[in-house]
Amino acid sequence: MDSRRSVKSLEPFFRPASVAVIGASRVPGKAGYNIIENLQGMGYRGKIYPVNPHASKILKLAAYPDVKSLPETPDLAIIVLPPAQVLKSLGECAAKGVKAVVIEAVGFGEMDASGAKAEARIKKIAERAGMRVMGPNSVGTINPYTSFDSSLGRLKKVFLPRDKIRRGTAGFIGQTGLFTGVYLPLINSEIGISKIACLGNKCDVDESDLLEYCGADPPTKVIAMYLESVTDGPRFLKLARRIIRKKPIIVLKSAVTSSGAKASETHTGAIAGEDRVYDAAFRQAGIIRVGSFEELWDVTRAFVCTTPPRGSRVAIVNLAGSSCVTAADACVKYGLQIARLSPATREKIKTVYPEWWQVRSPIDVWVSIEASGFEKTYVTITRAVMEDKNVDAVIAVMGANNWLDGKSVPGLFTDIRREFPLKPLFIVSMPGDWSVYLKMQRGFQNIGIPCYTRDEDAIASLAALRRYRQYLNSAD
Repeated sequence: MDSRRSVKSLEPFFRPASVAVIGASRVPGKAGYNIIENLQGMGYRGKIYPVNPHASKILKLAAYPDVKSLPETPDLAIIVLPPAQVLKSLGECAAKGVKAVVIEAVGFGEMDASGAKAEARIKKIAERAGMRVMGPNSVGTINPYTSFDSSLGRLKKVFLPRDKIRRGTAGFIGQTGLFTGVYLPLINSEIGISKIACLGNKCDVDESDLLEYCGADPPTKVIAMYLESVTDGPRFLKLARRIIRKKPIIVLKSAVTSSGAKASETHTGAIAGEDRVYDAAFRQAGIIRVGSFEELWDVTRAFVCTTPPRGSRVAIVNLAGSSCVTAADACVKYGLQIARLSPATREKIKTVYPEWWQVRSPIDVWVSIEASGFEKTYVTITRAVMEDKNVDAVIAVMGANNWLDGKSVPGLFTDIRREFPLKPLFIVSMPGDWSVYLKMQRGFQNIGIPCYTRDEDAIASLAALRRYRQYLNSAD
Protein backbone atom coordinates (compact mmCIF):
# COMPACT_ATOMS: atom_id res chain seq x y z
CA MET A 1 0.00 0.00 0.00
CA ASP A 2 1.13 3.56 -0.72
CA SER A 3 3.10 4.77 2.33
CA ARG A 4 1.28 8.11 2.12
CA ARG A 5 -2.03 6.42 2.91
CA SER A 6 -2.14 6.77 6.66
CA VAL A 7 -4.88 8.05 8.93
CA LYS A 8 -2.53 10.81 10.07
CA SER A 9 -2.13 12.04 6.48
CA LEU A 10 -5.85 12.90 6.40
CA GLU A 11 -5.85 15.04 9.56
CA PRO A 12 -5.27 18.32 7.64
CA PHE A 13 -8.56 17.82 5.79
CA PHE A 14 -10.45 17.99 9.09
CA ARG A 15 -8.14 19.63 11.65
CA PRO A 16 -5.85 22.12 9.87
CA ALA A 17 -4.15 24.82 11.90
CA SER A 18 -3.93 26.94 8.75
CA VAL A 19 -5.58 26.92 5.34
CA ALA A 20 -4.89 28.67 2.04
CA VAL A 21 -7.80 29.40 -0.29
CA ILE A 22 -6.31 29.55 -3.77
CA GLY A 23 -8.74 31.36 -6.01
CA ALA A 24 -10.18 33.44 -3.19
CA SER A 25 -12.76 35.95 -4.40
CA ARG A 26 -14.27 39.26 -3.30
CA VAL A 27 -17.58 38.36 -4.99
CA PRO A 28 -20.27 36.85 -2.73
CA GLY A 29 -21.57 33.59 -4.16
CA LYS A 30 -18.27 32.67 -5.80
CA ALA A 31 -16.67 29.53 -4.36
CA GLY A 32 -13.54 31.42 -3.33
CA TYR A 33 -15.65 33.85 -1.32
CA ASN A 34 -18.03 31.29 0.16
CA ILE A 35 -15.29 29.09 1.61
CA ILE A 36 -13.76 31.97 3.57
CA GLU A 37 -17.21 33.18 4.63
CA ASN A 38 -18.04 29.67 5.86
CA LEU A 39 -14.81 29.34 7.84
CA GLN A 40 -15.38 32.70 9.51
CA GLY A 41 -19.06 31.94 10.12
CA MET A 42 -18.21 28.59 11.74
CA GLY A 43 -15.78 30.31 14.09
CA TYR A 44 -12.71 28.54 12.73
CA ARG A 45 -9.74 29.54 14.89
CA GLY A 46 -6.92 28.66 12.50
CA LYS A 47 -5.18 30.99 10.08
CA ILE A 48 -6.85 31.71 6.73
CA TYR A 49 -4.74 32.81 3.77
CA PRO A 50 -6.67 34.08 0.73
CA VAL A 51 -4.64 33.76 -2.49
CA ASN A 52 -5.63 36.17 -5.25
CA PRO A 53 -3.14 38.20 -7.37
CA HIS A 54 -5.67 41.01 -7.88
CA ALA A 55 -6.73 41.67 -4.27
CA SER A 56 -5.02 43.06 -1.19
CA LYS A 57 -7.80 42.08 1.23
CA ILE A 58 -10.73 39.66 1.13
CA LEU A 59 -13.31 39.55 3.93
CA LYS A 60 -10.92 41.68 6.04
CA LEU A 61 -8.08 39.17 5.62
CA ALA A 62 -4.76 40.01 3.98
CA ALA A 63 -4.58 38.42 0.53
CA TYR A 64 -1.47 37.04 -1.18
CA PRO A 65 -0.64 37.02 -4.90
CA ASP A 66 0.49 33.38 -5.00
CA VAL A 67 1.32 30.38 -2.86
CA LYS A 68 5.05 31.08 -2.61
CA SER A 69 4.26 34.48 -1.03
CA LEU A 70 2.45 32.95 1.94
CA PRO A 71 4.16 33.63 5.30
CA GLU A 72 4.11 29.92 6.18
CA THR A 73 3.33 26.55 4.67
CA PRO A 74 -0.38 25.99 5.30
CA ASP A 75 -1.61 22.64 6.62
CA LEU A 76 -4.24 22.58 3.87
CA ALA A 77 -4.70 24.27 0.52
CA ILE A 78 -8.08 24.55 -1.19
CA ILE A 79 -7.93 25.15 -4.93
CA VAL A 80 -10.97 26.82 -6.50
CA LEU A 81 -9.59 27.82 -9.88
CA PRO A 82 -10.60 27.09 -13.49
CA PRO A 83 -9.32 23.64 -14.52
CA ALA A 84 -6.61 25.06 -16.80
CA GLN A 85 -4.94 26.74 -13.80
CA VAL A 86 -5.13 23.84 -11.35
CA LEU A 87 -1.93 21.98 -12.34
CA LYS A 88 0.22 25.10 -12.01
CA SER A 89 -1.31 25.88 -8.62
CA LEU A 90 -0.81 22.31 -7.43
CA GLY A 91 2.84 22.49 -8.47
CA GLU A 92 3.25 25.67 -6.41
CA CYS A 93 1.70 23.88 -3.42
CA ALA A 94 4.15 21.03 -3.85
CA ALA A 95 7.08 23.47 -4.01
CA LYS A 96 5.83 25.17 -0.83
CA GLY A 97 5.67 21.81 0.99
CA VAL A 98 1.89 21.65 1.37
CA LYS A 99 0.89 18.10 2.29
CA ALA A 100 -2.90 18.23 1.83
CA VAL A 101 -4.95 19.80 -0.98
CA VAL A 102 -8.67 19.87 -1.78
CA ILE A 103 -9.35 20.55 -5.45
CA GLU A 104 -12.83 22.07 -5.71
CA ALA A 105 -12.68 22.44 -9.49
CA VAL A 106 -14.50 20.48 -12.19
CA GLY A 107 -13.55 19.59 -15.75
CA PHE A 108 -11.30 16.57 -15.29
CA GLY A 109 -11.86 12.81 -15.59
CA GLU A 110 -15.62 13.25 -15.45
CA MET A 111 -15.55 15.34 -18.67
CA ASP A 112 -13.34 13.89 -21.39
CA ALA A 113 -10.02 12.24 -22.26
CA SER A 114 -8.13 15.51 -21.94
CA GLY A 115 -9.54 16.01 -18.45
CA ALA A 116 -8.60 12.45 -17.53
CA LYS A 117 -4.98 13.12 -18.59
CA ALA A 118 -4.88 16.25 -16.43
CA GLU A 119 -6.26 14.24 -13.53
CA ALA A 120 -3.51 11.64 -13.99
CA ARG A 121 -0.93 14.46 -13.82
CA ILE A 122 -2.50 15.66 -10.56
CA LYS A 123 -1.96 12.20 -9.14
CA LYS A 124 1.68 12.10 -10.24
CA ILE A 125 2.43 15.53 -8.74
CA ALA A 126 0.86 14.42 -5.46
CA GLU A 127 2.83 11.17 -5.38
CA ARG A 128 6.15 12.90 -6.05
CA ALA A 129 5.49 15.54 -3.39
CA GLY A 130 4.19 13.14 -0.73
CA MET A 131 0.94 15.12 -0.86
CA ARG A 132 -2.65 13.97 -0.28
CA VAL A 133 -5.26 15.30 -2.70
CA MET A 134 -9.04 15.18 -2.28
CA GLY A 135 -10.80 15.63 -5.62
CA PRO A 136 -10.82 17.05 -8.16
CA ASN A 137 -14.55 17.74 -8.34
CA SER A 138 -14.76 17.72 -4.54
CA VAL A 139 -16.79 20.22 -2.52
CA GLY A 140 -14.71 19.88 0.61
CA THR A 141 -15.09 18.74 4.20
CA ILE A 142 -16.87 19.69 7.40
CA ASN A 143 -15.77 19.01 10.97
CA PRO A 144 -18.03 20.63 13.58
CA TYR A 145 -15.63 19.56 16.35
CA THR A 146 -12.99 21.97 15.03
CA SER A 147 -15.44 24.51 13.56
CA PHE A 148 -13.99 23.75 10.13
CA ASP A 149 -15.91 23.97 6.85
CA SER A 150 -14.18 23.96 3.49
CA SER A 151 -17.36 23.46 1.46
CA LEU A 152 -18.12 25.87 -1.35
CA GLY A 153 -21.84 26.53 -0.78
CA ARG A 154 -22.95 29.55 1.25
CA LEU A 155 -23.54 27.91 4.60
CA LYS A 156 -25.24 30.72 6.52
CA LYS A 157 -26.94 32.40 3.58
CA VAL A 158 -28.43 29.36 1.85
CA PHE A 159 -28.18 26.02 3.66
CA LEU A 160 -28.24 26.82 7.40
CA PRO A 161 -29.42 30.42 7.72
CA ARG A 162 -30.89 29.89 11.20
CA ASP A 163 -28.99 26.95 12.66
CA LYS A 164 -25.47 26.01 13.65
CA ILE A 165 -23.87 22.76 12.60
CA ARG A 166 -24.67 20.32 15.37
CA ARG A 167 -21.99 18.03 16.71
CA GLY A 168 -23.08 14.44 16.37
CA THR A 169 -21.83 10.89 15.94
CA ALA A 170 -22.45 10.16 12.24
CA GLY A 171 -19.70 10.49 9.65
CA PHE A 172 -20.86 11.09 6.05
CA ILE A 173 -18.54 10.12 3.19
CA GLY A 174 -19.55 10.36 -0.43
CA GLN A 175 -19.03 11.04 -4.09
CA THR A 176 -21.55 13.84 -3.81
CA GLY A 177 -21.83 17.44 -2.73
CA LEU A 178 -25.34 16.87 -1.36
CA PHE A 179 -24.03 16.13 2.15
CA THR A 180 -22.63 19.66 2.44
CA GLY A 181 -25.45 21.26 0.47
CA VAL A 182 -29.10 20.42 -0.07
CA TYR A 183 -29.23 17.62 2.51
CA LEU A 184 -27.17 19.45 5.14
CA PRO A 185 -30.17 20.93 7.02
CA LEU A 186 -31.77 17.48 7.29
CA ILE A 187 -28.75 15.52 8.49
CA ASN A 188 -27.78 18.38 10.79
CA SER A 189 -31.15 18.65 12.53
CA GLU A 190 -32.29 15.01 12.48
CA ILE A 191 -29.03 13.06 12.82
CA GLY A 192 -26.03 15.16 13.86
CA ILE A 193 -22.60 15.29 12.23
CA SER A 194 -19.14 14.13 13.24
CA LYS A 195 -17.49 14.52 9.82
CA ILE A 196 -18.49 15.15 6.19
CA ALA A 197 -16.20 14.57 3.21
CA CYS A 198 -16.87 14.84 -0.52
CA LEU A 199 -14.52 12.54 -2.43
CA GLY A 200 -15.08 13.94 -5.90
CA ASN A 201 -13.17 12.01 -8.58
CA LYS A 202 -10.92 10.20 -6.07
CA CYS A 203 -7.65 10.70 -7.94
CA ASP A 204 -5.89 10.16 -4.60
CA VAL A 205 -7.96 10.15 -1.39
CA ASP A 206 -10.65 7.51 -1.82
CA GLU A 207 -13.46 5.82 0.10
CA SER A 208 -11.11 3.33 1.79
CA ASP A 209 -8.92 6.15 3.13
CA LEU A 210 -11.90 7.94 4.64
CA LEU A 211 -13.47 4.74 5.92
CA GLU A 212 -10.24 4.04 7.79
CA TYR A 213 -10.13 7.63 9.05
CA CYS A 214 -13.70 7.57 10.36
CA GLY A 215 -13.13 4.12 11.80
CA ALA A 216 -10.36 5.59 13.97
CA ASP A 217 -12.15 8.88 14.70
CA PRO A 218 -13.46 8.92 18.33
CA PRO A 219 -16.52 11.17 17.72
CA THR A 220 -17.70 9.02 14.80
CA LYS A 221 -19.86 6.09 15.96
CA VAL A 222 -21.79 5.45 12.71
CA ILE A 223 -20.43 5.68 9.13
CA ALA A 224 -22.80 6.57 6.27
CA MET A 225 -21.52 6.46 2.69
CA TYR A 226 -22.70 7.28 -0.83
CA LEU A 227 -20.57 5.47 -3.43
CA GLU A 228 -20.68 5.18 -7.19
CA SER A 229 -17.62 2.92 -7.30
CA VAL A 230 -14.94 1.41 -5.06
CA THR A 231 -11.32 2.04 -6.05
CA ASP A 232 -9.68 -0.85 -4.19
CA GLY A 233 -12.26 -3.52 -3.37
CA PRO A 234 -10.06 -5.87 -1.29
CA ARG A 235 -8.76 -3.01 0.87
CA PHE A 236 -12.23 -1.55 1.36
CA LEU A 237 -13.71 -4.89 2.45
CA LYS A 238 -10.78 -5.70 4.74
CA LEU A 239 -11.19 -2.34 6.48
CA ALA A 240 -14.96 -2.75 6.65
CA ARG A 241 -14.74 -6.18 8.31
CA ARG A 242 -12.46 -4.74 10.98
CA ILE A 243 -14.28 -1.46 11.59
CA ILE A 244 -17.79 -2.90 11.53
CA ARG A 245 -17.20 -4.78 14.79
CA LYS A 246 -17.21 -1.39 16.53
CA LYS A 247 -19.08 0.91 14.14
CA PRO A 248 -21.93 0.15 11.72
CA ILE A 249 -21.31 1.05 8.07
CA ILE A 250 -24.30 2.00 5.93
CA VAL A 251 -23.76 2.35 2.17
CA LEU A 252 -25.91 3.73 -0.62
CA LYS A 253 -24.27 2.25 -3.70
CA SER A 254 -25.65 3.78 -6.89
CA ALA A 255 -24.95 3.14 -10.57
CA VAL A 256 -26.80 -0.19 -10.34
CA THR A 257 -28.14 -0.04 -13.91
CA SER A 258 -26.36 0.52 -17.22
CA SER A 259 -27.87 4.01 -17.42
CA GLY A 260 -26.81 4.79 -13.87
CA ALA A 261 -23.30 3.51 -14.52
CA LYS A 262 -23.01 5.74 -17.59
CA ALA A 263 -24.23 8.74 -15.57
CA SER A 264 -21.64 7.91 -12.91
CA GLU A 265 -18.85 8.22 -15.48
CA THR A 266 -19.98 11.75 -16.35
CA HIS A 267 -20.49 12.69 -12.71
CA THR A 268 -17.21 11.64 -11.10
CA GLY A 269 -15.47 9.65 -13.82
CA ALA A 270 -16.10 6.45 -11.86
CA ILE A 271 -16.37 3.00 -13.39
CA ALA A 272 -19.28 1.51 -11.45
CA GLY A 273 -18.64 -2.24 -11.73
CA GLU A 274 -20.98 -5.22 -11.42
CA ASP A 275 -23.74 -4.51 -8.90
CA ARG A 276 -24.33 -8.13 -7.93
CA VAL A 277 -20.69 -8.43 -6.91
CA TYR A 278 -21.00 -5.36 -4.70
CA ASP A 279 -24.18 -6.68 -3.14
CA ALA A 280 -22.66 -10.03 -2.20
CA ALA A 281 -19.39 -8.52 -0.98
CA PHE A 282 -21.14 -5.91 1.18
CA ARG A 283 -23.37 -8.56 2.72
CA GLN A 284 -20.41 -10.80 3.55
CA ALA A 285 -18.59 -7.89 5.20
CA GLY A 286 -21.62 -6.93 7.31
CA ILE A 287 -22.17 -3.62 5.49
CA ILE A 288 -25.77 -2.40 5.60
CA ARG A 289 -26.75 -1.54 2.03
CA VAL A 290 -29.63 0.86 1.38
CA GLY A 291 -31.41 1.85 -1.81
CA SER A 292 -31.99 5.60 -1.53
CA PHE A 293 -30.86 8.73 0.27
CA GLU A 294 -34.07 8.65 2.29
CA GLU A 295 -33.27 5.14 3.49
CA LEU A 296 -29.70 6.20 4.23
CA TRP A 297 -31.02 8.89 6.59
CA ASP A 298 -33.59 6.52 8.13
CA VAL A 299 -31.12 3.76 8.92
CA THR A 300 -28.37 6.14 10.07
CA ARG A 301 -30.85 7.85 12.40
CA ALA A 302 -31.74 4.49 13.94
CA PHE A 303 -28.11 3.56 14.60
CA VAL A 304 -27.39 6.99 16.08
CA CYS A 305 -30.35 6.86 18.47
CA THR A 306 -30.55 3.28 19.69
CA THR A 307 -28.96 -0.16 19.97
CA PRO A 308 -29.58 -3.20 17.75
CA PRO A 309 -32.33 -5.53 19.06
CA ARG A 310 -31.41 -8.89 20.60
CA GLY A 311 -34.02 -10.66 18.48
CA SER A 312 -36.58 -10.12 15.73
CA ARG A 313 -39.81 -10.03 17.80
CA VAL A 314 -41.53 -6.66 17.43
CA ALA A 315 -44.47 -5.24 19.33
CA ILE A 316 -46.54 -2.79 17.27
CA VAL A 317 -48.61 -0.20 19.16
CA ASN A 318 -50.76 1.37 16.48
CA LEU A 319 -53.34 4.10 16.15
CA ALA A 320 -55.64 2.26 13.75
CA GLY A 321 -56.51 -1.23 12.58
CA SER A 322 -55.51 -0.53 8.98
CA SER A 323 -52.07 0.54 10.11
CA CYS A 324 -51.76 -2.66 12.16
CA VAL A 325 -52.21 -4.61 8.93
CA THR A 326 -49.66 -2.58 6.93
CA ALA A 327 -47.15 -2.80 9.79
CA ALA A 328 -47.58 -6.58 10.00
CA ASP A 329 -47.00 -6.84 6.24
CA ALA A 330 -43.85 -4.72 6.54
CA CYS A 331 -42.49 -6.90 9.36
CA VAL A 332 -42.86 -10.00 7.18
CA LYS A 333 -41.31 -8.19 4.21
CA TYR A 334 -38.20 -7.23 6.19
CA GLY A 335 -37.73 -10.47 8.11
CA LEU A 336 -39.14 -9.45 11.50
CA GLN A 337 -41.83 -11.17 13.58
CA ILE A 338 -44.88 -9.77 15.33
CA ALA A 339 -44.29 -10.49 19.02
CA ARG A 340 -46.57 -12.85 20.94
CA LEU A 341 -47.41 -10.98 24.10
CA SER A 342 -47.25 -12.75 27.45
CA PRO A 343 -50.46 -13.22 29.47
CA ALA A 344 -49.13 -10.76 32.07
CA THR A 345 -48.58 -8.12 29.37
CA ARG A 346 -52.08 -8.63 28.00
CA GLU A 347 -53.52 -8.09 31.46
CA LYS A 348 -51.62 -4.81 31.87
CA ILE A 349 -52.83 -3.61 28.47
CA LYS A 350 -56.42 -4.66 29.19
CA THR A 351 -56.63 -2.08 32.03
CA VAL A 352 -56.97 0.80 29.54
CA TYR A 353 -59.68 -0.84 27.38
CA PRO A 354 -63.38 -1.48 27.91
CA GLU A 355 -64.18 -4.90 29.42
CA TRP A 356 -65.40 -6.33 26.12
CA TRP A 357 -62.13 -5.64 24.25
CA GLN A 358 -59.79 -8.52 23.33
CA VAL A 359 -56.08 -7.61 23.25
CA ARG A 360 -54.30 -8.68 20.07
CA SER A 361 -50.86 -8.17 18.57
CA PRO A 362 -50.36 -5.81 16.73
CA ILE A 363 -52.16 -3.60 19.26
CA ASP A 364 -54.89 -1.31 17.91
CA VAL A 365 -55.16 1.54 20.47
CA TRP A 366 -58.02 3.69 19.14
CA VAL A 367 -60.68 2.16 21.38
CA SER A 368 -58.33 2.61 24.34
CA ILE A 369 -57.81 6.29 23.49
CA GLU A 370 -61.57 6.79 23.53
CA ALA A 371 -61.86 4.96 26.85
CA SER A 372 -58.75 6.16 28.72
CA GLY A 373 -57.28 9.07 26.78
CA PHE A 374 -54.15 9.40 24.66
CA GLU A 375 -51.61 9.80 27.48
CA LYS A 376 -52.71 6.88 29.62
CA THR A 377 -53.12 4.64 26.57
CA TYR A 378 -49.67 5.14 25.09
CA VAL A 379 -47.78 5.22 28.38
CA THR A 380 -49.49 2.10 29.77
CA ILE A 381 -49.28 0.01 26.61
CA THR A 382 -45.76 1.07 25.60
CA ARG A 383 -44.41 0.37 29.09
CA ALA A 384 -46.15 -3.00 29.20
CA VAL A 385 -44.66 -4.23 25.92
CA MET A 386 -41.22 -2.83 26.77
CA GLU A 387 -41.32 -4.90 29.98
CA ASP A 388 -42.28 -8.10 28.13
CA LYS A 389 -39.37 -10.55 27.72
CA ASN A 390 -41.08 -11.88 24.58
CA VAL A 391 -40.54 -8.50 22.90
CA ASP A 392 -37.19 -7.44 21.39
CA ALA A 393 -38.24 -4.05 20.02
CA VAL A 394 -41.26 -1.74 20.03
CA ILE A 395 -42.72 0.53 17.36
CA ALA A 396 -45.37 2.97 18.54
CA VAL A 397 -47.43 4.57 15.76
CA MET A 398 -49.37 7.79 16.28
CA GLY A 399 -50.34 10.89 14.33
CA ALA A 400 -48.68 14.30 14.32
CA ASN A 401 -51.66 16.02 15.90
CA ASN A 402 -52.29 18.13 18.97
CA TRP A 403 -53.17 15.20 21.26
CA LEU A 404 -52.23 16.90 24.51
CA ASP A 405 -52.99 20.60 24.59
CA GLY A 406 -49.96 22.34 26.06
CA LYS A 407 -48.15 19.10 26.91
CA SER A 408 -45.23 17.39 25.15
CA VAL A 409 -46.00 14.00 23.60
CA PRO A 410 -42.29 12.99 23.51
CA GLY A 411 -42.10 13.84 27.21
CA LEU A 412 -44.46 10.93 27.93
CA PHE A 413 -41.74 8.51 26.79
CA THR A 414 -38.73 9.98 28.62
CA ASP A 415 -38.87 7.65 31.62
CA ILE A 416 -39.65 4.62 29.46
CA ARG A 417 -36.61 5.27 27.28
CA ARG A 418 -34.42 5.72 30.35
CA GLU A 419 -35.65 2.50 32.00
CA PHE A 420 -35.10 0.33 28.90
CA PRO A 421 -31.87 1.57 27.27
CA LEU A 422 -31.11 -1.75 25.55
CA LYS A 423 -34.52 -2.35 23.96
CA PRO A 424 -35.11 -0.30 20.78
CA LEU A 425 -38.18 1.94 20.80
CA PHE A 426 -39.17 3.60 17.51
CA ILE A 427 -41.90 6.18 16.98
CA VAL A 428 -43.92 6.67 13.81
CA SER A 429 -45.67 10.03 13.73
CA MET A 430 -47.87 10.15 10.66
CA PRO A 431 -47.69 13.80 9.49
CA GLY A 432 -51.22 15.06 9.94
CA ASP A 433 -49.79 18.49 10.74
CA TRP A 434 -46.24 18.96 9.43
CA SER A 435 -45.30 21.63 11.96
CA VAL A 436 -46.46 19.34 14.77
CA TYR A 437 -44.49 16.46 13.26
CA LEU A 438 -41.26 18.49 13.19
CA LYS A 439 -41.74 19.47 16.81
CA MET A 440 -42.44 15.86 17.81
CA GLN A 441 -39.52 14.58 15.75
CA ARG A 442 -37.10 16.93 17.52
CA GLY A 443 -38.55 16.05 20.90
CA PHE A 444 -38.16 12.31 20.36
CA GLN A 445 -34.68 12.77 18.95
CA ASN A 446 -33.64 14.68 22.08
CA ILE A 447 -34.47 11.67 24.26
CA GLY A 448 -32.84 9.13 21.96
CA ILE A 449 -35.89 7.78 20.14
CA PRO A 450 -35.84 7.74 16.32
CA CYS A 451 -39.01 9.14 14.75
CA TYR A 452 -40.38 8.39 11.26
CA THR A 453 -43.36 9.39 9.13
CA ARG A 454 -44.15 5.88 7.81
CA ASP A 455 -44.33 2.55 9.62
CA GLU A 456 -42.51 0.77 6.78
CA ASP A 457 -39.55 3.16 7.07
CA ALA A 458 -39.28 2.49 10.80
CA ILE A 459 -39.58 -1.27 10.31
CA ALA A 460 -36.99 -1.32 7.52
CA SER A 461 -34.59 0.63 9.74
CA LEU A 462 -35.21 -1.70 12.67
CA ALA A 463 -34.55 -4.67 10.37
CA ALA A 464 -31.20 -3.12 9.39
CA LEU A 465 -30.26 -2.93 13.07
CA ARG A 466 -31.29 -6.56 13.46
CA ARG A 467 -29.11 -7.66 10.53
CA TYR A 468 -26.17 -5.82 12.05
CA ARG A 469 -26.68 -7.66 15.35
CA GLN A 470 -26.89 -10.98 13.52
CA TYR A 471 -23.65 -10.25 11.67
CA LEU A 472 -21.84 -9.40 14.91
CA ASN A 473 -23.13 -12.57 16.54
CA SER A 474 -22.01 -14.71 13.59
CA ALA A 475 -18.58 -13.04 13.51
CA ASP A 476 -17.85 -13.76 17.19
